Amino acid sequence: MRGVSFTPNLLNRLLNAVCDPHRNNRPHLGHVDFRRASFSKGVKFYNTLFSGSADFSQTSFSGETDFNRTLFSGFAQFIKASFSGSTSFNGTSFSWGADFAKASFSKYASFTGASFLKNTFFTDVSFSGDIHFNKASFSGDANFNRTLFSRDSNFAETSFSGETYFIGASFSGHAEFYAASFFGGAHFDTTSFSTDSSFTGASFYEIASFERASFSGHSNFDRTLFFNGAHFNKASFSKEVTWTRCRISTLSLDEAIAEKEMRVEAVADQVSARRMRAVERVTLRLRSARVDLTELVCSGAASVHALAQPIPNVPDLEDRPAKVAVTSLRGADVESLTLTDVDLSECTFAGMHRVDQIQLDGDCTFASGPGRRRMLAEEHHWQAQRHVERRGHPSCWHLAPAGVEVLGPRRIEVIYRQLRKALEEGKNEPGAADFYYGEMQMRRAAARGADRLLLWLYWAVSGYGLRARRALVWVLVVAVLSIAGMTAFGFPQNAKAQKATGTIVTPAGPQAVTLTIRQDDPAKNLPERLEKAVEVTVNAVIFRSPDTELTTAGRYLNIVVRILGPILLGLAILAIRNQVKR
Repeated sequence: MRGVSFTPNLLNRLLNAVCDPHRNNRPHLGHVDFRRASFSKGVKFYNTLFSGSADFSQTSFSGETDFNRTLFSGFAQFIKASFSGSTSFNGTSFSWGADFAKASFSKYASFTGASFLKNTFFTDVSFSGDIHFNKASFSGDANFNRTLFSRDSNFAETSFSGETYFIGASFSGHAEFYAASFFGGAHFDTTSFSTDSSFTGASFYEIASFERASFSGHSNFDRTLFFNGAHFNKASFSKEVTWTRCRISTLSLDEAIAEKEMRVEAVADQVSARRMRAVERVTLRLRSARVDLTELVCSGAASVHALAQPIPNVPDLEDRPAKVAVTSLRGADVESLTLTDVDLSECTFAGMHRVDQIQLDGDCTFASGPGRRRMLAEEHHWQAQRHVERRGHPSCWHLAPAGVEVLGPRRIEVIYRQLRKALEEGKNEPGAADFYYGEMQMRRAAARGADRLLLWLYWAVSGYGLRARRALVWVLVVAVLSIAGMTAFGFPQNAKAQKATGTIVTPAGPQAVTLTIRQDDPAKNLPERLEKAVEVTVNAVIFRSPDTELTTAGRYLNIVVRILGPILLGLAILAIRNQVKR
C-alpha cells in the first residue's frame, strides 16, 4: 500500500475487513507498510492491533489522526511522517519501540498514557502545537535530541526508565515536567528553554545533566530529588531559578551564568559554583553540604546559610553531619558575602576580593591551632609544608589538597588582617583577636633580624597583647625574682651614720659642735627582709619610689622592676580588655 491515497471510507472498509471476531471486533493488522501513503482527511486507527511491524514513514496525515489505545506489537516507524491535524496516541502501546525521527506535528498532539516498552526515537521532530506526554511511560531509552517544541509541552508524571536524551532540544513554550521520574540518566545538554520551565516534584535517580542549557524564563526545581548529581555547568539563567526543598547529591553550577536571583534550599552532599557569574542575589540555604565558591563573581549579595532545622519532608543524608562546610572562596569577587553557621576549617581565601567585607554570623568555625586558636586553612598548609621539609612529616598540621597553592606568610598575613577588619567592623572584637594573633604570627615568620626578635619578645611575654595569663605569669616571675634579689642583696647590712658640724653660742663664747646621726638598724633576719622586699617590689610595679635604703644592686634591680612591672601589668590588662571588649 506504499504511496496510496486513502479516503475515510476506503480506510473504514479496510479496517472492517480485517476485524477479528475473537478480539471483540478489534481491528487486527499484521505487517503493514504505509510508507509515503496519504490520508486526505481524518484517519482513525482507534483500538487497532498491529501484530507485526507498522511502517508509516513519510506518510501524510492531512486531517485529525486517532491512534488512541492502539497496540503496536512490532516495531512502529513514523519517520518523516507529517501530521497536519490534531493527533492522538493516548493510551497507545508500542511493544517494540517506535521511531518518529524527523516527523512533524502541525497541531495539537497527545501521547497521554502511552507506553513505549523499547527504545523510542523522537529525534529532530517538530511539534508546532501543544504536545502532551503526561503519564506516559518509556521503558527503554527515549531520544528527543534536537526536537523542536514550538508551544507548551507536558511531561507531567511521565516515567523514563532508560536513558533520556533531550540534547539540543528547543522548548519555545512552557515546559512542564511535574513529578516526572527519570530512572536512567537524563541528558538535557545544550537544551533551550525559551519560556518558563518546571521540574517541580521530579525525581532523577541517575545523573541529570543540563550542561550548557539555556533557561530564558523562570526555572523551577522545587521539591526535586537528584539522587546522583545535577550538573548545570555553563548553563545560563535569564530569569529567577530556584531549587527549594530539594535533595541533591551534587549540584554543580560551574561556569553558569545567572542574570536574576538564584535560590537553593536543599539537603546536599556537594554544591559547586566554581567561576559562576551572577548579576543579582545568590542564596544558598543548605544542610550537610560542602560548598565550593572558587572564583565566583556576584554583582549582588551572596549568602551561605547552614540550616539548623531539617527541611520539611526532605530527609537528611545518612552518615553525614548537618553542618555546612565552605571549602573554597579562592578568587571569589562578591559585592557582599554573608556566611551563617558554616564550617570554614578547610576554607581557602587566597585571591578573594573584598575579604574585609565578609559578614560572619552565628557560629562560624575555623580550623583550630595551638591553644585552641582559630586559624586559617592556609596557615595549616604552610605549617605542614614547613614541617615536612624540616622533619619529613606534617605533624599535627594539615597538608594542602591537591591543586591548592601553598601561600607564604606574607600573603597569609594579609588575609588575616582583612578578616580581622571584617569582624571588627561587625563589632565582634573578641572574635577578631584570633585573627590578629594569626596576623602577628605570620608577620613574625616573615620578619628578619631585630624586627623578628622584637616580635618574638612581644609574643613571649603577652601573646601579642592577647594572652592575659601569659603576661600575668611574667609579672609574677618578675616579682618573685625581685623579691628574691632584694632579700639577698638589696638592703645594706650595716646602719649608716651621718655627721653634722656647727657652732653654738654659749656664755663662754662660740663653741664648735659635731653631731652624729645614726639610722635605724637595717633588717637582718629573713622575715623582715622578705617583708621589705615585697613592699619595695609592689611599689616598683605600681611605679612608686621605695622608702627604704637600698644597696647599689638593689637600686638597679628596683629600676628594672619599675620598668618591666608596669609594662607587663599593662599588657595583661590589655589582653583582658581584648577578651571582653564589645
